Amino acid sequence: MTNQPLSPRRRHVLSSINPKGTQPHSSVDDVCDDVDDKAEREPEPSSHRHHRRRCHHRHRHKRRHSRSSTPPNPYEPPPLDPDAAFRESLFDAMADDEGAAYWQGVYGQPLHVYSNAKPGPSGELEKMTDDEYAAYVRCKMWEKTHQGLLEERARKDEEKTQRESHRRTRDTEDDDARLHRDMEESLRRGEARRSRKSWQTRWNDYVKTWSNWDGTSASMNWPVKTRRREDINGEDVRDFFIHCLDPKEIGEAPFLAKLKEERVRWHPDKMQQKSGHQLDETVMRDVTAVFQIIDELWAYTRPKAN
Repeated sequence: MTNQPLSPRRRHVLSSINPKGTQPHSSVDDVCDDVDDKAEREPEPSSHRHHRRRCHHRHRHKRRHSRSSTPPNPYEPPPLDPDAAFRESLFDAMADDEGAAYWQGVYGQPLHVYSNAKPGPSGELEKMTDDEYAAYVRCKMWEKTHQGLLEERARKDEEKTQRESHRRTRDTEDDDARLHRDMEESLRRGEARRSRKSWQTRWNDYVKTWSNWDGTSASMNWPVKTRRREDINGEDVRDFFIHCLDPKEIGEAPFLAKLKEERVRWHPDKMQQKSGHQLDETVMRDVTAVFQIIDELWAYTRPKAN
């Protein structure tokens, strides 16, 4: 940009763009005047006041005869509105290299480097109007000036979008996991209810069979899930009484009382007495095994109940 005086047209456009631009002080007198004006408004230390008094005396005569400010020129055209001033500066920059360099110095970036073509209704490129082109260039210059701000905003928007996506995914996964847990828990409760009902049915059948026992080995109801004598073993007999009586539901004391009744029922001597001595040695051997299993379970439970 050259140091040549501004043309009236550029001066007019520039004053419209920056109507409040300040001018530098023209002389030492103006500096002292500013110091005096400031001193009248604010108190100062004595050393500063002494310096101000000397400056005041030195230039008192000159201030007395200073001229008033120059009135506005009635022949100057009125200032342009911001859009019109920018449009004028844009097309002045497009006119020649000197204008392009000048307005690049004013705005801090080139104005004349943007295409004035736009896609038309049929898809072909067409030329923008002057107002459209000025608005387009101003938008591009703003984007270039605020590129860092736009990139930061875009980055934050992207991070926010990712956080929202992760949150929705996590919520969906949590909902799915919660639903899966609820379904499994419901299935477990249903299975537990069916199991308790099944064992309760077996116990009722077991008690009813023994109340109507005719003393024969064929009608004996053995305390295992299958009711068969061939399946008698320690684990299955214990499972039968624990699941049928369920000490957690009825309590340990009632459970112990029921075991005591079963202990009496399966005592070998008592069993032979009720059967009228009809049971052979093989059956009595299994009766004795059941009694010993019940007695062991009763002895194991009794200290806890006490």
